[in-house]
Amino acid sequence: MNMFKISLDAPIKLVYLVFEHVQTRGERKMVPQANTANDTIVVTYLVYLFLSIGLTVWVARTLHKRGAIFLVDAFHGNAQLADSVNHLLVVGFYLINIGFVSLALKTPAIINNSRSAIELLSDKMGMVLLILGGMHFFNLYVFSRIRQGSQPPRRPMAPQPPVMPNAVLNVPVAG
Repeated sequence: MNMFKISLDAPIKLVYLVFEHVQTRGERKMVPQANTANDTIVVTYLVYLFLSIGLTVWVARTLHKRGAIFLVDAFHGNAQLADSVNHLLVVGFYLINIGFVSLALKTPAIINNSRSAIELLSDKMGMVLLILGGMHFFNLYVFSRIRQGSQPPRRPMAPQPPVMPNAVLNVPVAG
C-alpha cells in the first residue's frame, strides 16, 4: 500500500530529494554534481575567452601602432601603402589568434572544482600567450625583412690591418 501517492517505478524527483533533506538537521540541500561541474566549466570557458580575446586585441593594437613607423620606412615614406599593409597584417593576426583560441576552447577534462578550473585556465592562457609571443616575433621578423629589402646595399668596408704581435699600446698610467 502506497500511502504517499508516489509511484515506486518512476524516477525520484528533485523536489522529493529536497523535501527529504529538509527533514534531516545539519545537512545542506543536495545539489546535483553535474550542474556544479557544468557551471564551473562554463565560467572557465567564459573567463578564457574574455582574457584570450582581450590579450589578442591589446597585442594587435600595439603591433598596429608601433609597427607603422617601420612600415613607412620600409615603403620609402609611402604612408598610405604602409597603413594598408599594416591593416592587413592586423587582420591576419586577429584571424590566426582568435581561430586558435576557438580551437583550443574544447577540453576533455572534467572540471568539478575551482582548482581544476584554475589549472585548465592556466594551461590554456599559457598556450595563448606563447602563440601571441610567437606571432609577435614573426611580425618583427617580417618587418625587419621588409625594411632590409628596401634599404640600399651597404658598401663593403675595407678590412682593418692586422695588429702586430709585438705591438705595444702606450697609455699613460695615473699614479
